Amino acid sequence: MPYNKRLVTTRRIAQEELCEDAVALCEVRVFLERYAMAVRMLRLCRIDEKTRRDLPGDVTYYGRVGGDASYWEQQMKDIRDFIESLPNESCKLLLYYHYVVGMTVERASEELDISRRNAFRLKKKALALAAARLPLWQAAMRQSG
Repeated sequence: MPYNKRLVTTRRIAQEELCEDAVALCEVRVFLERYAMAVRMLRLCRIDEKTRRDLPGDVTYYGRVGGDASYWEQQMKDIRDFIESLPNESCKLLLYYHYVVGMTVERASEELDISRRNAFRLKKKALALAAARLPLWQAAMRQSG
C-alpha cells in the first residue's frame, strides 16, 4: 500500500525541536549507522557459533568480534526503539527505511511517495530532530536499565 503523501508533507516539525549542533548531528548519525554494523556483526557471531560447533577441541573464535549475538541484537533493538520514539511519523519512516532497512534515500523517497529533493530535506530534518532527542532518550534508557 503506497504511503499517503499528504501525511508526509503536512506534519511540520517545530524549529525548536531541531538540533543544529554539528557534533550532536554526527553522534546521531553514528548511532543510527551502528544498525548496519550490528547486522554484520550478528552475522559474524552466527558464523563463529557454527564454526565453534563444527571444530573439535578448544579452538574457538567466538566472542572475539566485540560482543555475542545477544549484545548485537540488543543494539539493533535499541536503535529501532529510538526511531520509534520520535514524534514525527515521516521522520520515523525515512530513518527506518534508510538506516534499518538499508534503502538509499532515493529509494525511500519512492516508498514515501515524495520527491528525491524532499526526501533529502526530510532526512536532514529527521537527523536534526533525532540529534535533539538522542541524549534524552539515552538518559531515560540508563535510568530504566
